[in-house]
Formats: sequence, structure tokens, C-alpha cells
Amino acid sequence: MTTIDKNCSPTLKEVESFLMEIGFKLPIGFIEFFRDANGANISSETRYVILWPLTDMLHLNKQYNVDEYAPEFFIFGSDGGDTAYVIEKATSHIFEMPFIGMSKKEAIFICKFFDEFLKNI
Repeated sequence: MTTIDKNCSPTLKEVESFLMEIGFKLPIGFIEFFRDANGANISSETRYVILWPLTDMLHLNKQYNVDEYAPEFFIFGSDGGDTAYVIEKATSHIFEMPFIGMSKKEAIFICKFFDEFLKNI
């Protein structure tokens, strides 16, 4: 059984600001989820996922130097440890990659759609 503990919704202005700043297409279902929840903690019998608050994602990507180490990607969450969950900017597909050694060659494809990502946690 999967448990989703959602944060309070972001404001419409926060969502619009995020969408104007990112400059790439998001996976289907992504923004719909984040309009309803400004991040979430998700747990199942086999996995734990922290979806970062939409309002913090741009700042956190800068802090992790994603543009330097893996400019093809955008991080939207983690497993609370050494694994980042990322969107490939060119395809909007979802991958996982290590925080240490993050690069395109270390990225592992997970799925194409955000709803599928949530379903497989």
C-alpha cells in the first residue's frame, strides 16, 4: 500500500512563476499533481520518495549544481538518500540518478509520465 502525505497547495502565482522559469516541457500529470500539493512524502513497502516543493525546486537545482553536472536534467525529488528523481529536459521523461556522480551516463530511465511514476512507487 502506498501512502502519499501531501504538502499544502502552492498559490496560482507560484505555479505560474515556476512554469515561466523552467523553459522545458514537464511530464504529463506533473503540474496537475503539484497544483494540488506543494511537494509530498510518499512511502510504499519498497520505496520512499520525497517530492520537493514546487516553490523550492529551482533553488534546490541551483544548490545541487545540476546545470553544471547534469544540464540535461531537472531534479524534482529524491529517496531521502543518494538518489535523485529527475526530468530529462529534451524528452520530459523521468529518470533516477545518483546525487554524487550525477550525469547523463548515470541516469536510469523510469517512465514517461508522472502518473506512472507515482503508480510504481
